[in-house]
Amino acid sequence: MSAPYVAAAVQWAPGLTLEAGVERAEAAIAEAARSGASLIVFPETWIPMYPYFHSRSADRVSFARLYEQLFQQSVIIGGAAWNRIAAAARDAGAAVVIGVNEREPRGGTLYNTLAYIGADGALLGRHRKLVPTLSERLIWGYGDGADLDVYETPQGRLGGLICYEHHMAPARYALAGLGVQIHASVWPGWETLHPVVDAATRQLAYENACFVIVAREVMSAERLPAGTPFAEEPFWEADGGSAIIAPGGKYLAGPATGEETILYAELDPRATIESKRWVDSVGHYSRPDVFQLRWNRTPRRPLVIHSEATPPELADAE
Repeated sequence: MSAPYVAAAVQWAPGLTLEAGVERAEAAIAEAARSGASLIVFPETWIPMYPYFHSRSADRVSFARLYEQLFQQSVIIGGAAWNRIAAAARDAGAAVVIGVNEREPRGGTLYNTLAYIGADGALLGRHRKLVPTLSERLIWGYGDGADLDVYETPQGRLGGLICYEHHMAPARYALAGLGVQIHASVWPGWETLHPVVDAATRQLAYENACFVIVAREVMSAERLPAGTPFAEEPFWEADGGSAIIAPGGKYLAGPATGEETILYAELDPRATIESKRWVDSVGHYSRPDVFQLRWNRTPRRPLVIHSEATPPELADAE
């Protein structure tokens, strides 16, 4: 079991463009590392921004304009902008979990993606949100069961969920089954979500006996460029709510609201032992003779290419 270490939750406003978002990510990673953090978590789709406008599709012209801007400024994992974030993590010697609007190099769909970077700058993995909520479905495609995972890091086994995925009981249980010890919990910063986030994340910290790092952003209409559609709408206002929670549900830092800040807390992995003594949801507190979870981790690819060199049964399995 690893020694105690410092974790950080970044509560900064988004950059709104890819370039500004990468610059702010580089700055936040460097600042958190200077304060001793070896694990740094950023909010949901923080680059370039959470699409606060997703419920305004009735104004087709304005909605289409904002969507196109979001698409153009989204992240290609493995591209030049992404490599700068990875280099910042490597230079800091810190693991980084960051929410991005992701698109593929030749794709036309955006995904709400939580990406994991090791302290060496290598991509540990990425998870695409399984079910965008309500009108978010007009922005993002669906992920599948193949990329929900937990990663071995010097800090412990690291996983996470995105926003309302925390209300998918099978997803929480799946991570428990993989032995999650540190959970990255990413959300937008709307004030109306504060009681929802409090209930969901503290319960998860208890039932999965893990640390939970809650990362949420601050945002306001004043930060928007002049001429942005829907700039007069109140849904741009977000005041954070980031926190760091111990196994069992106790707050170690935060919740913080109303300001740009980075929260820090020392995490001692030994705390998970006492928490699991009470409830180990996939151990002594499970009843597999009564309840079992079935999890389809097969990638749901829309295109599977067969060739003479690859038998169909092997191509399907790849």
